[in-house]
Amino acid sequence: MAPVKTRSGALLRAGLASAVACVLAVSAGARAHAAGAPAQDGAAQSPFVTPQHDVDVTYTIYPPHASQMTLTQRMRWSEARMMQRIDPGNTGTYMITDYRAKTLTVIDPDRKIKTIVPAPGAASVDPSRRAEGTWLRTGGATVAGHPCTLWQTSDTDQRPSEICYTDDGVMLEVVRDGKVMVEASSISTTPQDASTFDVPSGLKEVRAANP
Repeated sequence: MAPVKTRSGALLRAGLASAVACVLAVSAGARAHAAGAPAQDGAAQSPFVTPQHDVDVTYTIYPPHASQMTLTQRMRWSEARMMQRIDPGNTGTYMITDYRAKTLTVIDPDRKIKTIVPAPGAASVDPSRRAEGTWLRTGGATVAGHPCTLWQTSDTDQRPSEICYTDDGVMLEVVRDGKVMVEASSISTTPQDASTFDVPSGLKEVRAANP
């Protein structure tokens, strides 16, 4: 996901873009395959790629270059509201995606502004359906104390990636070119407070500029 540029030309903090890009690119890529390919048979062919219950996951994001520091990212999901919140650990700016309204809202509480753009992959986010498209089961793993199944697929750049999903659709790990790019460090399945996904009132809306 590219940084969101405001009408004034200012970029959202680079840390936000780099932290969310890896998880969102792979997730959107999986859902793009789901939207554009014929259905496959049952559990053996593909994973669930949308959580089927409330979940709170903290990820470690490993940069492509060893000289760069790792980043953290917290992802919370509300099954009832079909909403996701992502909080990168290195900035106060965060993102709320409403998959029913098909909107992604970037919120900068320090500057008291918000930017609303179309939600990536919103048309194909359905917790009750398994992903369609090309998936190859390659094994299993345990990440942050939770078992998951390894699946090989392609990301939005058509590069092969291996993604570890739990049986109930929670992404726990992403491996690309033999390197772990994203890894869950903690997972909680307690019900999420609905207010977590509310966009604060009183924010000025700044329209995103054209790329």
